[in-house]
Amino acid sequence: MHYFKTILNYIIYLNVVIATSAGVLISGITNLFGIENIIEYGFFGFFATFCVYNSHRLVKASFETKTPWLKWVSRHKKLILNLSVLSGLISVLYFIKLINEIRITIIALIIVAVCIAFFYVIRLGQKNIRELPYLKIHSIAFTWTAIIVLFPIMNENVLNSQVLLYFIPAHYLYFMAIAIPFDIRDLKHDLPTQKTIPQVIGVKNAKILAVVLLIITALLINIYANSYLPIPLFLSAVLIQILLIISTKLTKKDFHYNILIDGSIALLGASYLGITN
Repeated sequence: MHYFKTILNYIIYLNVVIATSAGVLISGITNLFGIENIIEYGFFGFFATFCVYNSHRLVKASFETKTPWLKWVSRHKKLILNLSVLSGLISVLYFIKLINEIRITIIALIIVAVCIAFFYVIRLGQKNIRELPYLKIHSIAFTWTAIIVLFPIMNENVLNSQVLLYFIPAHYLYFMAIAIPFDIRDLKHDLPTQKTIPQVIGVKNAKILAVVLLIITALLINIYANSYLPIPLFLSAVLIQILLIISTKLTKKDFHYNILIDGSIALLGASYLGITN
């Protein structure tokens, strides 16, 4: 039992699940668009996410109140630093391998996403991005949308009006929806001035909003990909996320957030991988 708990701690605190989900989702998106090198995109998504999330925890562990998981990070700083640097280098190599053409729009997108990810926890002056009013959830949604959705679409030249109207907004709303439970979890740590959604409208209304965003997400994606979307698997991915959001409470443990909610992102990617073009 102790051995199992140790392994689970490493999976949770090293962000293995969220990185895997990012890899599965970007692979699924590339498959949906008929792009061939889905494995390479998957590895790029995994290592980029693994680098960013673990780097964030290293920074947080240096200046935030020591929660149990930050204490764990502090005890494993060297391991996390080495893994973050290695995964960052690997993600850069995959980016270089994947990039089809050096275009200012793609480079600008990546630079903005990297800067937001960097200053999400690194303070510029007195505050970082996550501490600015109303910006925490949008910085998360934009970064995920930029790297996981926009990058492969722009890089493979499959951007069109339907993608702009339905597919991209759907995923931005999706990432907002699944970030809301984490804002609920962080209520006891976030500053009142951050004005996160649960702080502004309350926990119950925040969960209602997250569910509404997921329903809108499902409708938009269904409009875009109805003719070739595996509906049962896709709806299961959305419904499971809805149930997890509804069951979110301040007393929920890390397993609920870092395994169940983060892991359920992979179900959406799996529904896209089930598409045969």
